Amino acid sequence: MYYFIVNPASRSGKGMEVWKQAEKILLQNKFPYQVSFTKYPGHGRKLAAQLTASPQRKVLIVIGGDGTFNEVLNGLSCDYSFPVTYLPVGSGNDLARGMHLSSDFHERFSQIMNKYSSLAKDSQKPSSELSMDTGEVQVHGRRSRFAISCGIGYDAAICYEVSHTPVKKWMNRIHLGKLIYAYEAVRMLFSFQPCDMDVELDGNRRYHFSNVYFIAGMNLPCEGGGFHFCPNADCQDGVLDYIVVHNLSKWKILLLFPTAYFGRHTRFKGITLLKGTSMTIHSKRPCVLHRDGEYAGTTDQVTFAVQKHPLRFIR
Repeated sequence: MYYFIVNPASRSGKGMEVWKQAEKILLQNKFPYQVSFTKYPGHGRKLAAQLTASPQRKVLIVIGGDGTFNEVLNGLSCDYSFPVTYLPVGSGNDLARGMHLSSDFHERFSQIMNKYSSLAKDSQKPSSELSMDTGEVQVHGRRSRFAISCGIGYDAAICYEVSHTPVKKWMNRIHLGKLIYAYEAVRMLFSFQPCDMDVELDGNRRYHFSNVYFIAGMNLPCEGGGFHFCPNADCQDGVLDYIVVHNLSKWKILLLFPTAYFGRHTRFKGITLLKGTSMTIHSKRPCVLHRDGEYAGTTDQVTFAVQKHPLRFIR
């Protein structure tokens, strides 16, 4: 059985358009399916939790943006007992980019149907199914998950502004939605104030960073609509990659973004890359936090870690 969780509002209504095309293919091929539509922020998490409660064998397909996938991920039970996949219909689509998924709807949907047609008949594991690490973020004792990245500071502040600006809808309509992150990054740069942060990596390595713009723990290479902040991040290596951006002038930050789009920023003095299973960050003042590009509150202490149970993901 194919189960769909669809965000009809993704990319200014593109999510519903994509679902209608998918439904035609399902009906033409007589594939059994059920669909649920998200109606408000956080609804995807509830819908995924309801699916998890049923023991029936299923394939879960998410249609929406990175934020929709994050909601679903946080609604699934920890055992990840059934495979999950994704049709990208968002502004950033960093999950699809990091997993090398086709951005063409018809190509991607055909891939999914072909890979799962055998699964619908028997219990064979599709050759394209992989065990995907997920991240865990802990703030004040509360835990949640992320698939792409989680960050504190400037990158999170950008994500917050992106989710609240009316410019996003306009840029989505003219198919330039992924540029909204760069637009907000430049707009906010000169008003943003960096601060000092102390870091503990894997419980035994300690660092002090001054004038930190942001720290991100990354499970996949890109965030913010294609910026390769951690070019070597691999969702199957059992660790997270971390980027610390610190002690840079604002003019050098301007140069950082175009080079980061191609993963060439790592040569900058003030860019520190680390790897580890967990990182605890103590900030000198509360900073904005994001989880897969979605606003996740403010805090002065946060821990990023690799989730112990890998997700069954179909590429």
